[in-house]
Amino acid sequence: MDDNTNKSTKRRNKFAGKEDISRETADNILSGQIDQLREISRANEETASKIQKSMDTLYEKRITIDTTKFEQLNRSFIYEMESKLRKVKQPSKGLKWYIAMWIITLTSAFLAGYFIHEYKEWKENARFWYQMYEEIKAKK
Repeated sequence: MDDNTNKSTKRRNKFAGKEDISRETADNILSGQIDQLREISRANEETASKIQKSMDTLYEKRITIDTTKFEQLNRSFIYEMESKLRKVKQPSKGLKWYIAMWIITLTSAFLAGYFIHEYKEWKENARFWYQMYEEIKAKK
């Protein structure tokens, strides 16, 4: 004998606990939920179409916005940033003085060397001419 024909049409719902729900009841619940989802989907589509129409209207109207204040703020911000960058790129006053003093020291050392060399040459020339003068004086 076939045991399948004697079984009831009721199935046990695993999620409902101990209650037995018939197949027809489960189908009715599921179809009701599907209908609710369809209604929600239609409402979402209607809302999306309304939003799209609103956006199209805004694009068509092309509302002008006065941006002069924003441009002025943007320019002043860019100017401030550029001036701060210029200050950062420039060397400090102490470094400038240090470099200037170093250059002055090098220049004075080179000039001192040049004048010492010239003095020695002049001294040698003076000795030579003094000796020549003394020789001529001694001959007379």
